[in-house]
Order: sequence, then C-alpha cells, then structure tokens
Amino acid sequence: MSQTKLVLVTGGVKSGKSSLACRCADSFSENPILIATARRFDHEFNSRIQRHIEDRPAHWQTIEAPINLAVHLDTQADQTIVIDCIGVWLTNLLVEVPEQRNAKIDEFFEALSRRTSPTIIVSNESGFGVIGADALTRQFVDELGLLNQTIAKQATHFATNFSGFPVWLKGNAFV
Repeated sequence: MSQTKLVLVTGGVKSGKSSLACRCADSFSENPILIATARRFDHEFNSRIQRHIEDRPAHWQTIEAPINLAVHLDTQADQTIVIDCIGVWLTNLLVEVPEQRNAKIDEFFEALSRRTSPTIIVSNESGFGVIGADALTRQFVDELGLLNQTIAKQATHFATNFSGFPVWLKGNAFV
C-alpha cells in the first residue's frame, strides 16, 4: 500500500508558496479544498485574503478554520486539501487560545496521520529571519521552526520557494 502524500511547501512572504501548493493539489484532484487559517481583521489583510481567493480557480472549495484545523482534516479525509498557512494558524493559537496550543497541535498531527488523501501544507520559513524584538515573536519563530521540522520529517515531498522558484528538498518534483 502506498503512503498518502503529504507535501510541505515553505518560503518567505510572496515567494510563490501558495501558488505551488495549489498546482500540487490540482495535480492530485479535480476538486481540491483549501483550508484557510487567516482571520479577517483589517482592510489590508482582507485584501490579501481576497487576492488569494481570486487567484484560485472557481472549482476550489474554501473552508475557513483559524483554530480548529483538525476537525476539517478529519471531516474531509477523502479529499485533497491545501492548508494555507500553518504559520498563520500557529499565530492564531498563540494569540487567541494559548492555553490550548499544545492540545490543538497534537490534534492536528493526529488528524494528519488519519488522512487518506493528499495534504499540502503551506508554511512560512522561519529560519531566514532575524531574532524577534519581543518574547511573543521569538516564541512564534521558535515554535514555527519546530513545527515545520516535524511536518518536513513526515512529508513525502518538501519544497521551499525562492522568488517563485521551488527547490525540491524531499521527494520528486511533480509540478
């Protein structure tokens, strides 16, 4: 029995990681689902979200899951899913439900292990940045780096993007 595909796509801001993730999903399924983790909270960020929606083809379904990611991974276990973005999800956990953070991360990995269809995870690369000026920023960078490492170890495919060009670090490039 073949292993269920788990693809991690990292990169910096505007590196093309979401576009690559969507191309991967389209190569697996005619009806992929995007799980959006961002909250709509100000005009500028809402505009970013709207651009992402407009960039996706009409056949994509979008589910908004800023906190309870595991639930949707389970209820859509037989569908190809893109999670965009795990770093935003971690931010939501740290800011909105810090006392539940570890439990939500554990639930995420448990749900991920039960998936039967491809999952593509988008995440910011935290390892190229500077040391944050405040404790919460430093905690975020550290925890995202560890979360990315854990996902990368489990992934069947792993790419990082530089200025729109993916570099495949694990698995064969398939898009």
